Amino acid sequence: MNNLPAKIDNIGKLPPQAVEVEEVVIASLMLESNRIEDVIGIINIKSFYKNEHQTIFRIIKELYDNKKNIDLLTVTQELKDKNLLDEVGGAAYITSIIRKVSSAAHIEAHAKIIAEKFYQRETIRMATQLIDMAYSNEDVDIISSQWLNNTNTLENIFTVADTGVHIKEVLANTVIEIEKDCVKVEENKTPGIPTGFVGLDTNTGGWRDGNLNLLAARPGVGKTSMALQFILEAAKSGYWVNVFSYEMLKEDLARIIIARESEVDRSNVRDGYIKNEDWKKINITIGRLEKLPIIFIDSSGLNVHQLKSIVSKNKKNGRCDFVVVDYLQLIKTGGAKATRELEVAEISGTLKNMALTKSIPVLALSQLNREADKGLPKLSNLRESGVLEQDADLVIFLVPEDENEKAIRLIVEKHRRGKVGDQIISHNEQMTKFWEQTSMYPEMDENITYWQNEF
Repeated sequence: MNNLPAKIDNIGKLPPQAVEVEEVVIASLMLESNRIEDVIGIINIKSFYKNEHQTIFRIIKELYDNKKNIDLLTVTQELKDKNLLDEVGGAAYITSIIRKVSSAAHIEAHAKIIAEKFYQRETIRMATQLIDMAYSNEDVDIISSQWLNNTNTLENIFTVADTGVHIKEVLANTVIEIEKDCVKVEENKTPGIPTGFVGLDTNTGGWRDGNLNLLAARPGVGKTSMALQFILEAAKSGYWVNVFSYEMLKEDLARIIIARESEVDRSNVRDGYIKNEDWKKINITIGRLEKLPIIFIDSSGLNVHQLKSIVSKNKKNGRCDFVVVDYLQLIKTGGAKATRELEVAEISGTLKNMALTKSIPVLALSQLNREADKGLPKLSNLRESGVLEQDADLVIFLVPEDENEKAIRLIVEKHRRGKVGDQIISHNEQMTKFWEQTSMYPEMDENITYWQNEF
């Protein structure tokens, strides 16, 4: 559907349009043909409301693609040769719009107006389609999938509309960000969202906006418990955390958190063997926990595009600073893919895009394959590793140390912004708490190996 009808029956209104602006852009391109490169990333043929303007722009684009001159005469002649001149109003119409423009000085701003009107028309068309599907009792899964596809399509309209930012503005914004980091450092705070580990924060600056971070381990090593500690640390520092758990119920995660914060035996909290004195600890703990800015999202059956949509909504409402996904290999794409590698590529790419476009850090838990049992893990040990290695900004491995030491080795195997290396992290017997050196557990203190290897 290239254009909506002149009127939309169900609301009786003309669709959004800017016909005069379309005339200005077309005329500008015939006056200054080199300016086409300024607009082809903003608008395309379908962006124009009038069919006549779509046709003229298509001819201009064809002349450009074929490296031919673009002006009033060549465009008119090309339309005539293809028997399209009368359809667009004849040579008189083309000449009339040329007379309205003296230069192409503001062509980019005009092209953005056309793109905005096209976005609005597409929104109306897609919403009408969804309404018709709902009235027709279409399956809700199909409606949901169509909704998400529409959302992605609309996002792409303005993805291509961004023609870039001059380095002067980029540098100014960068200096502002650096100054913010400096203020936090002076206040002994982590520039990003704190992880809770001095060594890790010193190396990485915490969880940084725009980064896709992977926390990977073999089953049973404690990556979910470690992630919960990261979540609590971020929330206690005032950051909103959105938690998507594909492996465990949110209530089961809450039990682990309660056991950790109350220091009541984890298995007793899990199975309901609670003494009166334990209930007192739990009730006090819950009173503290319920004030934390943590949102648990039911993730069963949720595909990666639905996840992104929820994050977008929460971010817009000021309720999302950090996203944690447990775990990546359980997410679906919402559509059939030829291979598992292609499916993981879409998942990883969507999470990375979400981190960048929403300016938030994303932490995704991941499984390591069995080859990781043969020694210290490598990036190639990530399940479906190829695209994960490429997309991730930070990759952290958890490897068990001697079982009697109640410790794990935290290895930063990839760090796009800094150093790699490792350190020993101690944990309690039930693996609900992890720490570096602390007087709380002197018998567990270890010498911390800080980051040695430059990237």
